[in-house]
Amino acid sequence: MAYRPKKNYIASACAWLFLFSSQSSAQTDTQLAPVVVTGEKGSGYAAKRAMIGGPGGTEEVELKDIPASITVIAKDLLDDRQARVMSEAARLDASIGDYYAAMGYYENLYIRGFPLDAATSYRINGMSVTGEQNIAFENKERLEIFKGVSAMQAGAASPGGIINYVTKRPKDVQSFTLGIGERGTQYVAADFGTFLGETKSLGIRINAANENLRPYIKDAKGERQFFSLAADAKISSKTLVQFDLEYQDKSQKSVPGLMLLGGTTLPSVKTDINLSHYPWVLPTEIKSKNIGLRLDHEINDSLKLFANANRSEVTINDRLAYPYGCSVDSSGASGSFCSGGEFDVYDFRSEGEVRRNDHVQTGLTGQANTGQIKHQWTLGVSELKRSVYKGASVYEYRGQDDIDNLNANISPSTASTGAVYKILDHRQTSLFVHDQIQLTEKTKLFLGHRFLQMKQAAYDVYTGDPYSSVNKTWHLPQIGASHALTSQLTNYVSYSKGVEPGTIALPDSFRNSQVMAPRRTEQMELGSKYAINSDSLLSFAIFQSERPNEYATDYQFDPAVGYGRSILVQEGKVTNSGAEATLAFKATNRLNVLSSAMYLEAKQSGASETSQNGKQAIGIPHWKAVVFADYLLPQVENLSVQGGWTYISSKGVTLDNRIKAPGYHKFDVGLKYMDRLGASQATYRLSVENLFNTFYWRDVSQTYGSNTLYPGAPRIVRATATFDF
Repeated sequence: MAYRPKKNYIASACAWLFLFSSQSSAQTDTQLAPVVVTGEKGSGYAAKRAMIGGPGGTEEVELKDIPASITVIAKDLLDDRQARVMSEAARLDASIGDYYAAMGYYENLYIRGFPLDAATSYRINGMSVTGEQNIAFENKERLEIFKGVSAMQAGAASPGGIINYVTKRPKDVQSFTLGIGERGTQYVAADFGTFLGETKSLGIRINAANENLRPYIKDAKGERQFFSLAADAKISSKTLVQFDLEYQDKSQKSVPGLMLLGGTTLPSVKTDINLSHYPWVLPTEIKSKNIGLRLDHEINDSLKLFANANRSEVTINDRLAYPYGCSVDSSGASGSFCSGGEFDVYDFRSEGEVRRNDHVQTGLTGQANTGQIKHQWTLGVSELKRSVYKGASVYEYRGQDDIDNLNANISPSTASTGAVYKILDHRQTSLFVHDQIQLTEKTKLFLGHRFLQMKQAAYDVYTGDPYSSVNKTWHLPQIGASHALTSQLTNYVSYSKGVEPGTIALPDSFRNSQVMAPRRTEQMELGSKYAINSDSLLSFAIFQSERPNEYATDYQFDPAVGYGRSILVQEGKVTNSGAEATLAFKATNRLNVLSSAMYLEAKQSGASETSQNGKQAIGIPHWKAVVFADYLLPQVENLSVQGGWTYISSKGVTLDNRIKAPGYHKFDVGLKYMDRLGASQATYRLSVENLFNTFYWRDVSQTYGSNTLYPGAPRIVRATATFDF
């Protein structure tokens, strides 16, 4: 069946908001709550506060006070880079990279060399959301990236860190954006906010967007529709209630990755190749809904109550012509394409998948003095329940194709997907306590502990019957200290323990169907933060983190199912040691620079397959550096010239690092012009990514027993015009 776009239901909402906002004349400076603005014109790229840094991850804290490495990317910077998806935004930080971030599907990343856990590593306003979605940016004020073990902030999660999206709060705003790019992508968005009533005690913020996707990859068109509502209600002078709702419907043909040829050679392809190009392949549909409610109540001057509740639900119809392995000769027996470029094609469909996260958190924050020692403490409880529903998928061999001569004659399977059952129950119940102790004017001690109980139960995807379970408790301590050598320079040291949920080895992908054991993690970190001036910050950290190693091995063809599968094993450990530096520098009133660099050793040890011991983890480079600069030209007032440079060293494609994807340099450029149109302000942006059209492998990861590669974007051009009324 040929792809047919759906009706643009939200395009009309964008137009309605634009017309409505143009008629509105309400003007007020009333604010219901402090709003942290990290990207105002002229303020530079350095953030001063972050939500995700505090205990429980929902309370704003001063970055200089936290013994951890946190990057904050403001909305203006995201707009300048014209980022539409998480992987594009994350490229502004050298500690982060793509890890199975397929176009048309939900994305995943790594931080400090550890892949993030889609179940627990993504947050909105500090509360857990399902990572199996493409979180929209239209209603986000900023993106916060916490690096390292995050048990105090998030409970059980990847030792790489967590990513938190902070939503826009109500204020008087009327904005409309139009955009174009790539092969004809069309984008429209509206942002409207106001305060209601004579006392202005109720504020709302509405964002809506519609995007017709025509990306640089062939046969990968689609569309995206988004709507969000934020409301702040000041119940009294001491009580504030905040509500957030967002809904997104994204439908796009997925783009699968490539594999090594014969297990030994990188394929030679064009950047726009799509191995799921057949006309009968339907788009993958991802519908997401995130709802959050927050209550803040000031009991007295030194004691506050917080309560948060959040539901995140994603429904996925996953469809793909999946290229996997080689059945015509033995060269593809390890999950690779044939040595000549041929590959097996499977009709893959999984309909009606549901992931749901329900998260509730409440507690108290307070201040107290013990003699000359000051305490700032937090006590809270948290309950996270995650449910996953899935039916037996269709995964049927349909023939062979060739990357050098794609064949359009392969036909789809006539099989149907199975009934949808619950396949996972995951529950985290925890009590956390934290005390920030000011010993002297210059020295602070940070003590924290989270007591966490994790329960997991897995159910058969074909029958719904239980087959594996986990019920364990952990004590997860955190200790840190900071010392201000001067008013500008602060050094810190920290030690944290954490735990990561075990991977589900689904029978579709692995021969050993089970929930893998949770993995204990720990980290040491030593860092410095230097405030060059009020709008500039230099951060540096060295760290060592480790967790049990997990990898796919022993790939075998199984005639009972008609395709090959590996087994998933846990043995040995991965130790990631490195150094990272980040500079947000307002050099002059006209020049702002954001740059970061990382060196990382991600070593495997203790594996029975001894060839991988001592080798760098798959897809993780040793070196990465990123620079982005914005310069306001003195000759042409309101015109900024922007430029970016990215360097990534080579990264291993195989566990033993025999095959590596080569390193590369990439350059981006852009222009931004701000103008007045009557009473409104217009901002025009033009960006060119990959100016010199360099070919590179942006994503190398091990997925389902294969070593998967994704080419990077070629030279692409995007433009937007934003009108603020």
